[in-house]
Amino acid sequence: MAIRVLIVEDSPAMRQLLRLALRAYHGIEIIEAQDGVEALKALAQGRYDVVFADLNMPILDGMKLIRRVRDDPTHEGTQIVVVTNEDSPDVERQALELGANHFVKKPVNRRAIDRVLRDLLP
Repeated sequence: MAIRVLIVEDSPAMRQLLRLALRAYHGIEIIEAQDGVEALKALAQGRYDVVFADLNMPILDGMKLIRRVRDDPTHEGTQIVVVTNEDSPDVERQALELGANHFVKKPVNRRAIDRVLRDLLP
């Protein structure tokens, strides 16, 4: 059974970087959304194992997305990884308190993705 991953990022370059890092893993199905609203539409279509989400996005930002995912019992087992330029301990604490499982600072590299996936996936 494939692991379903949703990448939520407004930067096409960062989506590509995440996609390339994730493709090293066999059995991962990757869906992309360029903002929180597109992410909610994708989440309404089915279950995801992991959501990689930027915080600073137009329309619906990452914090609001985390809150919406955590408020929906359909996505109870979904792991959320924040991927952001934010370098504030307060922002990290807020994201984790809202229900994010990991906080990764940009620029993202393969080692960071490996560490997160080892921790989150069986």
